[in-house]
Amino acid sequence: MANPNDAVRDGLLRFLYLRHQRAKSPKSAGVKIRDIQKAMRETHGYKQEHVASNLDYLIQKGWVREIVENRTFITKAGTTQQAERRSYKISDVGIDRLQAASTYQRPPVGQHVNITNIKGVTVVGNDNVVNTSFTDLAQVLQEMRRTMLAAPALDDEAKLNVVADVDSLQGQLQKPSPSKELVKSLWGAIEKVVTGAGFGELVVRAAKMIGPLIG
Repeated sequence: MANPNDAVRDGLLRFLYLRHQRAKSPKSAGVKIRDIQKAMRETHGYKQEHVASNLDYLIQKGWVREIVENRTFITKAGTTQQAERRSYKISDVGIDRLQAASTYQRPPVGQHVNITNIKGVTVVGNDNVVNTSFTDLAQVLQEMRRTMLAAPALDDEAKLNVVADVDSLQGQLQKPSPSKELVKSLWGAIEKVVTGAGFGELVVRAAKMIGPLIG
């Protein structure tokens, strides 16, 4: 059964994404908590406590960023006081979640895999450039990549192997005419691991788009 909190989180993320798209400066993309709660209540009927708890979850997971601005003001008595102003904006990870594949996406491997346990492996970055014809497939592969890195049932070596195969497949999507043989081989290895880890839905979604490439 789907987590009921996901509907609240999706609403929050999309609200902040829209605010980010309409902002005229990076600073104006931030929204105060009371404005977020008001918008969520008016558009979705979400209660204040549901908005607060799920916003906190999104912050902890990196989908949203909390911006703390330190300000000073003079009181009527003439003393200087400090005050914090907190606002919230969608993070780069949150934007990548809602947008199609981008040249500038850089999914972090090192945060999820203990590279020191695998001999002869180092992280040199991950800059994917995807042919616009395959953006939908690339987005599903990105989701698959994140899911596999976070899968508790997989050890570090298995995670690194499947991520490497996904990255190689993403590399083929840069080309106007990807190699059918290589795509088929890479997808076979990926499909086996992802299915074995219990994420058959992702496999089905990706398979529908990969079919024409290897058919």
